Amino acid sequence: MEKLRQILRDNHIQVTQQRLEVLRVLRELNTHVTVDDVVSALRERDVTLTLATIYNILSIFEKKGLIMKIESAGEPIIFDVNTFPHFHILDSETREVRDFVDDNLMEMISGYLQEHPVSGLDMQRIDLNLIGHME
Repeated sequence: MEKLRQILRDNHIQVTQQRLEVLRVLRELNTHVTVDDVVSALRERDVTLTLATIYNILSIFEKKGLIMKIESAGEPIIFDVNTFPHFHILDSETREVRDFVDDNLMEMISGYLQEHPVSGLDMQRIDLNLIGHME
């Protein structure tokens, strides 16, 4: 638990038991999770937090760069503990999400956007979701 405390401190997040529990669950699951997944994992550990508290903690973690939000229109928000530059593949039938790493594609998109900046956008990151049926 001390390692988790240090992660929060290093990211200038006040250490609370609730934040430690959510971070522990995220690290143990080590996958793409919804809020419902976090709630279920916390319940399995006999940790009860309100939904609002969980959303607030996840929002803080996302703002500090500990997790990333994966948003797809009409779908539940998915949180990803892998914050390195990568894309996602979303299965349109099973809703499964997988990481897709392609450094060449990321460089190509980044380079294009540097040469052709989007007017009025202070770009923070590139998010690309490939949606289809995985075989």
